[in-house]
Amino acid sequence: MMKRFLVAALLSSVVSGPVLAESVQSWITKMSNSSHQGNYQGTFVFWRDQKIEAMHITHGSKNGRIWVGLESLNGESRQLIHQNGEVTSIFPDKHLVSINEMTSNLPFHPDLPKDIKQLNQHYELKMLGQDRVASRETQIILVNPKDALRYGFKYWLDKDTGLMLRCDVFNEKKKILEHMMFTDFEYLASPPDTAFKQTSIPDNYKILKQDETQKLHKAGNNWFAEQLPEGFVQTKNILKPMRKKQTAVQQLVFSDGLASVSVFIDHNANTSHRLDGHTAMGSVNAFGLTFKDYQITAIGEAPSDTVKWIAESIRHRQ
Repeated sequence: MMKRFLVAALLSSVVSGPVLAESVQSWITKMSNSSHQGNYQGTFVFWRDQKIEAMHITHGSKNGRIWVGLESLNGESRQLIHQNGEVTSIFPDKHLVSINEMTSNLPFHPDLPKDIKQLNQHYELKMLGQDRVASRETQIILVNPKDALRYGFKYWLDKDTGLMLRCDVFNEKKKILEHMMFTDFEYLASPPDTAFKQTSIPDNYKILKQDETQKLHKAGNNWFAEQLPEGFVQTKNILKPMRKKQTAVQQLVFSDGLASVSVFIDHNANTSHRLDGHTAMGSVNAFGLTFKDYQITAIGEAPSDTVKWIAESIRHRQ
């Protein structure tokens, strides 16, 4: 292993900076494209807050359509199926099925900017050599933040497909906050047999389905961030109708191209479920406060100071 790193160091010393950077960016681009393409199956483990969750994944891609099946292997029994912009969540122990619009990416598929050069403004990209994950050869890529406003990432990318087979998320002290890794992985020549088929739901299951009144809608520009952390811009502004509530919750999303923070604005500051101050779970931080008659809650995979900064910068146009 030491010899491998010495060879990598010697190679990096004779390769010019621009050529090396271009190589890193090509791997990041390959990684971004692979997350939505290809046919494969495997098992991965996800570690956060001293808890481990194991899941089996089946992924199918055909004519621009994507089908993803996830099944928990420990803890509460559940199955998630992503297809046609919807997520069907099946809970066998509860005899319950929830069908909702898909609003976020898979847990191990990071949202990367279309212009990879955007990352260079606030992150340093490095190639760290090779390793084996799930019996497959991988290229290690380090995405190191240039300040304390964002987390760092270390990716192990499959050499053949570019798919991320392992990921570590770390803070400014290099402490690992979250860890994801495939334990077995198989690339398939065609979509799996279960893909793109109608989800079978037993007759005795209760179905909670998002109806048309609960669909996401574009929101007005009455709420905004007065001063954002450097590199962050607003990328989304929507209204999210909530079950059993008369009014919708407005959601603003801010991102630097990799880190993302969502701000939820609820015209009900007296709710018993409101968050006052800071809380955290792994790499995800949340900060809540009351602004006039509104509850503002910021949640994101970013340092606590960044999440708090964004929450406290939210203002309402008169």
